[in-house]
Amino acid sequence: MNSKQFALTVVMVFVVSQVFAIVIHGFILGPAYQPFYGTLLRPMQREGGPGAGSPWMVLFLPLAHLAMSVAFVALFGRWVRPLPGEEIPQGLRFGVLAWLFGPVPMYLLWFAEQPWPFSLTLRQLGFDLFTMLVLGTLTAMVYRPSRAEDHQL
Repeated sequence: MNSKQFALTVVMVFVVSQVFAIVIHGFILGPAYQPFYGTLLRPMQREGGPGAGSPWMVLFLPLAHLAMSVAFVALFGRWVRPLPGEEIPQGLRFGVLAWLFGPVPMYLLWFAEQPWPFSLTLRQLGFDLFTMLVLGTLTAMVYRPSRAEDHQL
């Protein structure tokens, strides 16, 4: 794959992952996180006092999604041999694999080590499965071989 196509796919995965994170963790699961602010979670706004978040720390959120996006697309490019007409099944399979590789261990470790409710952990896992399926399908549809590479397959 050429670097321009790689970069375009990374940008698209990054933007979609950011939007999903804001909607899912900021709005849908936001009320469920409320009891954990000040103990397990930092407030994102500057409130002062113990546990208050600092504005610069918020920069780690997009940085984390950018790192995930680069790795996601790079691994897709290495693990999946794009086949014309198979983009959706390949993207869904890759999304499940990425979910098993990233969010599943993370949320299960958090659940085992911290006082997260099991119902919240299940919701996090479900929403992240949906996110990874969408990101996998998006990657498979955007990150395709060029016409010259189609003939080599």
